[in-house]
Amino acid sequence: MMCISKYFIRWASLFSLLVATIANAQTVHISHCMAGCPVVADSTAIENRELIVRQLYVASISARSGLADWQAYRVLADSVGVASLLPRVWFEDSLVSRGAAQLEFIDSAPQIEQDVPVDAEERSYQLGGINLLSEDQGRLVPMSSFAGTPYWSELNFLSNMAALPFELRAGSWSRLDQAINALADKIGEVYVISGPIYSERGEEMSEGAEKPSAYFKVISTPESLSTFIFDSDVRQHVSFCDQVSTLELIEDATGLTLFPQREYVITDTLHAQLTCRF
Repeated sequence: MMCISKYFIRWASLFSLLVATIANAQTVHISHCMAGCPVVADSTAIENRELIVRQLYVASISARSGLADWQAYRVLADSVGVASLLPRVWFEDSLVSRGAAQLEFIDSAPQIEQDVPVDAEERSYQLGGINLLSEDQGRLVPMSSFAGTPYWSELNFLSNMAALPFELRAGSWSRLDQAINALADKIGEVYVISGPIYSERGEEMSEGAEKPSAYFKVISTPESLSTFIFDSDVRQHVSFCDQVSTLELIEDATGLTLFPQREYVITDTLHAQLTCRF
């Protein structure tokens, strides 16, 4: 009970902040984002997205694909846990008004049918018998970073789904997540932004849904940051340290400004603390 109360205060306070600031027409600050959540300059792009704020993450959902264009979250030393036995069953996110669009990317490749447990606590939100590509589904926010909280089930919402190829998510992407967890355990708090990158002529996953050509991940503290771009065809054995990139390249590729309220240039990196030696 004490554990639940501790995390309820830490994350649920975000929602009281949102209500208070919106009611008074003030700027909304979301605790998942360091120096402001990502923004796009294109007004049309803004209109085609909706912002979903959950206890563990904030996601910008695309109207075209129904998937996240970016997600931001904050890993704490005491939020990390063992996730190997946690259920991984997808649920429709009731906060997403275009929930049906989240399944548009499914193509005609070999699929698996996901069983629905009849005693699921949130069965009213669960999509029974969803056909999902076993090799192409992953979570932008990893289970292991929040297995130590009572809110880990949020990571089964479709708003957290990404078409991460198996070799990428089982290889360097997952190993970077483990390094982030270790860093949070060491220093107490780490901010992360991740999402897809689309090429100008990307491969289509289904009608109206484009397959990402790469994925990015930005890891930051108030003093330092490290950025990574993973091509979608990265092999499983490749080190995440080989995917180091720059903030400028990610912002150019995505059309996002990742730290819109940043007041100074961050020059230090987290490379060494993430076990990358150059």
